[in-house]
Amino acid sequence: MEDELSSSSHTNAVHYDIVKDAWGYRSQLIGERAQDLLGVQYTKLTGISIGNGLRSPTSPYILTNILSGANHKVYRVAMDDGRTVIARVLSPSLTEYGAGVYPEDTMEAELYPVPEVYYHDKDKNGEVGGEWMLLEDLRGSNLSLTWREMSIDQRQKVGLAVVDVWAQLMRLRFGAIGSINSPGDDDKTFYVGPMTFMPTTIAKTMAPPARSKCGPFSCARDWLLALARLDMRFLNEAPLKEEEKSLMIPVISDIKAAPLPYLDNNEASDPSPWSTNVLFHVDLGAHNIMVDNDDPTIITGVIDWEGACVVPLWSILPRFSDRLRAPYITKPDELGALEELRCLMKRTLLEAVPEWAKLRAEGREARMLRTRAATSTAKPRNV
Repeated sequence: MEDELSSSSHTNAVHYDIVKDAWGYRSQLIGERAQDLLGVQYTKLTGISIGNGLRSPTSPYILTNILSGANHKVYRVAMDDGRTVIARVLSPSLTEYGAGVYPEDTMEAELYPVPEVYYHDKDKNGEVGGEWMLLEDLRGSNLSLTWREMSIDQRQKVGLAVVDVWAQLMRLRFGAIGSINSPGDDDKTFYVGPMTFMPTTIAKTMAPPARSKCGPFSCARDWLLALARLDMRFLNEAPLKEEEKSLMIPVISDIKAAPLPYLDNNEASDPSPWSTNVLFHVDLGAHNIMVDNDDPTIITGVIDWEGACVVPLWSILPRFSDRLRAPYITKPDELGALEELRCLMKRTLLEAVPEWAKLRAEGREARMLRTRAATSTAKPRNV
């Protein structure tokens, strides 16, 4: 039985069993699952929209939308006893396209502070409206929001902390090229399996890439050929044009003929840095880094691991402070300090990971092949 509510602030009352919330999801189900996880009792009642939060008048939680990404929404589920979890929901229009899940649910947390995944649901029955998961709520603030108020000294300190994130990821070692996979939802072991990808927003997308063509790859040449052949692209209604096919042919031929022996090696046959595969966060910008509320120079965690993959160490070329440059940074001293920080971050990483320093200097030809493979149907002047 629904409660009778007389306050004008309750005019947006909706019944979640019938109506989706303001962001397009049946978010009450997320709250209920969070309560099960935290051992809190719940009586299903009417949901009320209160500002940016969603709450049932007698439920022990409030659900707040804290981030709207291009492909997902992020909610904080806060219980009355102070406990919180994060809910991340994929856009309903992207669910069927098979976006990869976070690697945190298959990797040990000590690799670096990443949110633990408590629960993952592909939403096959459509109850919520999108594939979703419940994650640990990493306390702190988003670096992209705190950066503006930080001093030049603080920015330098957190910049070096970001370098440490890169260094830790580059020190991990894997035997194949692909993405982190797990045998099952409750299995904490992991292995390198087929590549997973960020969701696509292309309107005519019909299906995710065929897993059978996405690896894992035992050597870099096979990976580059798969990229060039578009084996790992999202399937869409529009077939390749004849011009695109003709542009692809010389790229594939050049990759096959490239006189770079290390492209055919793996760690078993060649334990040199050229055969080293490491974990790569495809979107390691300030917006995906959490910092301590009291000391923003301390990183408390890294988020948004969707699409993370295992790739050759020689292929990685961090962009460092590119995403820390913002419209409000216009003063000459701040711009100069930002350029100095970029140089400092690069020098520090080169010193921290000597293997990467060698590959960065000598791997230009291989990285050019990587770029050509990823843009095999583009005209050379557009690459």
